[in-house]
Amino acid sequence: MTTVLEALKKNCKNLLNINIKTAKIDSEIILASVLKTDRINLSTQHNLILNKSQELLMSQLMERRKNKEPVAYILNKKDFWNETYFVDQRVLIPRPETEILIEMVLKKIKDKSKVLQLLDIGCGSGCLLISCLRELTKSIGIGLDTSSDALAVTKINVKNYKLNKRVELHKESIFNFLTLKKFDVILSNPPYLSSAEYDNLEIDVKNFEPKTALKGGHDGTSHYKKIITFASMSLKKNGLLALELGDQQFFKIKEMLAENSFRVLDKYRLINGEIRCILASKIG
Repeated sequence: MTTVLEALKKNCKNLLNINIKTAKIDSEIILASVLKTDRINLSTQHNLILNKSQELLMSQLMERRKNKEPVAYILNKKDFWNETYFVDQRVLIPRPETEILIEMVLKKIKDKSKVLQLLDIGCGSGCLLISCLRELTKSIGIGLDTSSDALAVTKINVKNYKLNKRVELHKESIFNFLTLKKFDVILSNPPYLSSAEYDNLEIDVKNFEPKTALKGGHDGTSHYKKIITFASMSLKKNGLLALELGDQQFFKIKEMLAENSFRVLDKYRLINGEIRCILASKIG
């Protein structure tokens, strides 16, 4: 028989022994899922004894984590903005810094009840588009992705949040996507890792997350020129373009934006000073 506290200590120690820095939080999240409770409640359940099926499930899930599989894939869920999204190895795991794109967009939209047209390029799990649409309750959106596997995950999340009537999904690249619509907002978190950065990734990311959602060519910027060119033709005047970008890419992307009649309205710096998210407006 094992108590909650004993299980947490044992599993945390096992993960620390193989240099998993997030050992404590990973153990807590996985055990909370096994017990069908919130992680915050575990502190009041230290003396609770796990039954045999719970011990077995915990052991199976922890084995996967020991193999460096990300917790989000083990549990098929990831919290993002105010929602919880279904995720698996077909899509990139949503990151906290990507939420900044939503924050930047919402700051600039004074009337949240207005009917706006949104486009998410490379929508993956759908977290950006869905979170925006749940804040902009009358707006509609299109999600584009070149991966049918990724779009299958997007569809699950669109259905979970009952947004089928407000979301269109298309398996297209932006160059093949034909539409007469002009958009108020275009969002994208494109692949932006350089070849060298990708080669140096942690095993958790490199061995499990989709390569096509991470690799952005030799210097990581190969997708931005396409996105910015498309946005310059497809955004309304004063429309918003929200982009996540990689380290040391800001000045190159700022030049691309200026060449296509955009001006940068806002930018978000990480603690190390790198600019990770930008918001630009079409001025031409």
